[in-house]
Amino acid sequence: MNLPLKTPWNRAVNVTAIEQYRLRVQMDDGRVMTLDLAPLICRHDAYWRLRQNRYFRMVSIDPIGGICWPEGEDLAPDGLERYHQECPRT
Repeated sequence: MNLPLKTPWNRAVNVTAIEQYRLRVQMDDGRVMTLDLAPLICRHDAYWRLRQNRYFRMVSIDPIGGICWPEGEDLAPDGLERYHQECPRT
C-alpha cells in the first residue's frame, strides 16, 4: 500500500532548475519559492557536482519532500527556507 507520507513540515511537490544555481520550488502549502543555492554550492565541496549546469538540472523531489540529485546530494524540506526568495504567484 502506497499512502502519502504525513510530515510535520511543508514538503516540496515540484522543482525546476531555472538558471545557474537557482531552483523554483512549489511547496505543498501552495507557496512558490526561488532558491539561490550559489552560497551552498560555492562554499561546500560536497556539492561540487552541482557546479555543472547539466547535472544541476537533474534535480528532483525525494520521498520526504526535500530536493535531491542522482548522486545523493540533497536538501531536507525544513532546510529549503534558508535559501529562498519569495516568488510572485502566477
